[in-house]
Amino acid sequence: MDAPDKHLHNPNMATRVPTYALYGERDQPLIPESLHVESIAQRSRLYDWEIRPHRHDLFAQLLCLRTGSGEVVFDDERRAYTAPCAIFVPALSVHGFRFSSDTDGVIVTVVAQRLQALLAAEPELEARLAQAHCLTFTPHAPAFKALDAAVRALTAEAQGHAAWRMTALTAALSMVLVHLGRALDAAGAQGAEHPPRSLLHVQRFRALVEQHYREQHPLAFYADQLGITTTQLNRVCREVLRTSALGAVHERLLLEAKRDLAYAQLSVKEIALTLGFADAAYFTRFFTRHTGLSPRRFRDLARRQLAGAAPAETPLSEESRS
Repeated sequence: MDAPDKHLHNPNMATRVPTYALYGERDQPLIPESLHVESIAQRSRLYDWEIRPHRHDLFAQLLCLRTGSGEVVFDDERRAYTAPCAIFVPALSVHGFRFSSDTDGVIVTVVAQRLQALLAAEPELEARLAQAHCLTFTPHAPAFKALDAAVRALTAEAQGHAAWRMTALTAALSMVLVHLGRALDAAGAQGAEHPPRSLLHVQRFRALVEQHYREQHPLAFYADQLGITTTQLNRVCREVLRTSALGAVHERLLLEAKRDLAYAQLSVKEIALTLGFADAAYFTRFFTRHTGLSPRRFRDLARRQLAGAAPAETPLSEESRS
């Protein structure tokens, strides 16, 4: 990892920002976590309290800052803040931070698909959280106290091993989102400028893919739903996701295939059929071409990884199936 940039703002940031699982981690595990909670200091002090502009394709993040000050970058916008403060970063949004060394706070990272599932019944809240926000509070503000209490409860569940942990995590995360939404509503949704149209198209496209990826529709199906052409769809996907629209659909299919291979007791043929493949041989070729591993080899490696995983980890599909 290179040394952190001296300045967060970079006019060429949109074409140069790296994409990480968590900041500084280019290599992702076979089965990543669905929910990750850590202190701001845990990762930031490794980089001299400065996190260079980057983005996460699959994760959204909430920072709950209790003390300290600093700067946050959303795409090309730079903003100073003083705690107490809450910062929300949706998936795909370019962001960077500079924290003071006295910062005390927590960062919650959640898979965007899980977030979408929780927000599906609350479209107004989902719309609020479709863009980045930096929300500052007055000292001892009741709204921040409520949000902080919810984040502390979520942290305790994430780091614990009590019975029915997955259900408790879902409930705790829901309360965090509700308190964040209420704080944004009370503040008039203070935040960054509205996201660019290309990002909105991609967010809607990924929501459609989430609903229909098993049906293996042609790209024209998604383009028609969005009211754009397939050429435009590919353009915005390459601009935002750095891949084609078909590549994004394939990534979603691969993610579900990995989950099923790791956690489900289905045969490779059964997994192929549930994902819309005509036969197991075609699925095997598809999976091997994109991962470099056969489905059976991946299953073996993934289950070895899970067998040796720390108890506090929250695997993707375990969380998403709760």
